[in-house]
Amino acid sequence: MAAVRNALVFSIFVFILAFMLKTTATVFLCLLGLTLVSSLRAETDLEMGMKRLMKAYKELALDLQKPDDANKTAYLALAGTMKSEAVKAHDLVPKKANDLPPDQKDAMVKAYQKSMVDFSASIDALTQAIQAGQWDQANKLIATLKMEETDGHKAFRKKEQPPPAPAAAPQSAPSTTPPPSAPAPAM
Repeated sequence: MAAVRNALVFSIFVFILAFMLKTTATVFLCLLGLTLVSSLRAETDLEMGMKRLMKAYKELALDLQKPDDANKTAYLALAGTMKSEAVKAHDLVPKKANDLPPDQKDAMVKAYQKSMVDFSASIDALTQAIQAGQWDQANKLIATLKMEETDGHKAFRKKEQPPPAPAAAPQSAPSTTPPPSAPAPAM
């Protein structure tokens, strides 16, 4: 998100500069900056929602290591964020599904939606444990959610391909000629 904001600030700055100087090169830089901003929007709604969900999850998991009854409201708010994002994610389609034939895509989407229903049910159980002050149960459910998240990512998350490594420079064949000898010292 910071990268998008920085690119947007850069674009605005360059646009103002272009307006003041009115040069073709500056206008070109402005258009380049706007292109960068639009290309940074590579994350899908599902990916952004999952980031918000995981941010709330991580904070809640950390807080529940040493729970405090006085912080129940904050814990419930974090669980509420997780539930809200899981419900939104249910209706979205993972990128991985777009690479599948239609019959496989439908099956994958149905399996994904079922996994999100199960994940939401685990969040509901977590919320109930927090409300009841059952901290041991809440921590068990946090671990369950982590396992469900890991399994879901394995099944439904598209593996991003790392950029290809640069080709190694060809090694030259070892020389068969001996290195030149040093000249004899003069006497």
